[in-house]
Amino acid sequence: MTARRPSRLLIMVWDGMRPDLISPELTPNLAALGVMGVVFDAHHAVLPTVTRVNAATLATGAPSATHGLPANTFYAPAVDARAPISIGDGDNVAQLRQAYGVFAAPTISDVIRANGGRTVILSSGTRGSAQMLHPRRREVGDLILHPTLSTDAEMAPYVERLGPFPEADVPDSARNRWLARAGAEMVIPELRPEVLIFWHDDPDQSQHKFGFGHPLSLRAIREADDHLGLLLDALAAAGLREDTLVVVGSDHGYVQVRERLDLRPVLASLGAHENVIVAPNGCSVLLHQIQRDAAELARVVAEIRHLPEVGVMFSGVRGADPLDGTFPLAPLGIDGPLAPDLLVTLAWSDAQHEHGYRGVSSEYGSSNRASHGGASSWEIRNTLIVQGPGVLSGVRSALPSGIGDLAPTLLTALGLPIPTSVTGRVLAEALDESCLGARVGAEAPEVPKHWDEATAAGVLRWSSHGGRQYLNEARR
Repeated sequence: MTARRPSRLLIMVWDGMRPDLISPELTPNLAALGVMGVVFDAHHAVLPTVTRVNAATLATGAPSATHGLPANTFYAPAVDARAPISIGDGDNVAQLRQAYGVFAAPTISDVIRANGGRTVILSSGTRGSAQMLHPRRREVGDLILHPTLSTDAEMAPYVERLGPFPEADVPDSARNRWLARAGAEMVIPELRPEVLIFWHDDPDQSQHKFGFGHPLSLRAIREADDHLGLLLDALAAAGLREDTLVVVGSDHGYVQVRERLDLRPVLASLGAHENVIVAPNGCSVLLHQIQRDAAELARVVAEIRHLPEVGVMFSGVRGADPLDGTFPLAPLGIDGPLAPDLLVTLAWSDAQHEHGYRGVSSEYGSSNRASHGGASSWEIRNTLIVQGPGVLSGVRSALPSGIGDLAPTLLTALGLPIPTSVTGRVLAEALDESCLGARVGAEAPEVPKHWDEATAAGVLRWSSHGGRQYLNEARR
């Protein structure tokens, strides 16, 4: 068959899917997709490894310093001067756009719309994660099916066909099945959008509640695979399968929780509790100062670095030098008005836990049995499989790649322009000559580099390829 570009995209995100759980037994549709396409065996989330910042990076191909979002929970004094905010729910996104200019970087869907195409988003995730995928969705008239973002008029034809949108549950089986059916039975055959994005909130919800590898968490993964199958069958029935580039990925990995951390007593003992805002993000914590005080922050670092639950720390934003005992935030792509003064990742290990899998960590601020947000390889390593026109077949790539590389790669595959805000690289190792054209063989293949950056603050393990640098893990 002659190689050709894709004309449309199906992007399905399994929130929290760790790639070592992909198998023909548990995920037959996804495993088969990998056999036919490209599996990225060294794919990376960005730090902190939480949903909203990785959703924004996936959509834009830009780092936090560019799209402006630092985490799930953070301090934004123009929205709340005394407490951290969460953009999981509520209307904080609009306030943040107005006050801080965040989310201005164009997304994949913005480029598609500017070139005459349409995007449809199906999301069982939080309000915030859905908004990160396409912040200007309402302004350009693209469709979203989401429990709080959709209008009654948008939902009406789907409710008429499928029944009421189900209530949330864990596992979130009914909601995700409803959305998969909406995509398979109505969106694909009737609307035929150029881009269909399905954000599937499981296995994340189930893993948080029951633990990583728990039978109910594994059930949620099987259901995600079933829902992928529904969409693939619908594309085939509509005659669109051969024209569609299929992307299945995750926003981050996962660890089992063993210990809990509470920094409030330490901050109180230092007299810093009135000036330091603590923003928990699972297996990492963001500290923001209301009033900048480098000496106070240095005292905090000196005190908490010896806590057994604390891992590697990062500092140095908005022109400040990194503090002793920390690594700089700039190489992680973190800066800007909403960036933390101190990013604290929590201690982790490769130990096996009660469900027979490896990867355990401390966590902050919840009762989750499993979580993410930190700098372990188990959380940073995430899923990416691509298959379809324009993509090589039967390839397992060991080259380092990252979630910010997806946007430029997909736009290149479609033959569309890449915005100047994009810093991710094109994953040329996955694309055939129909997408790369004269670029094939134009440059000598680069050998990926791997190195450790070791100081008294801990050890960072890095890799690089194609001019991009990726954090593999951070250990104390």
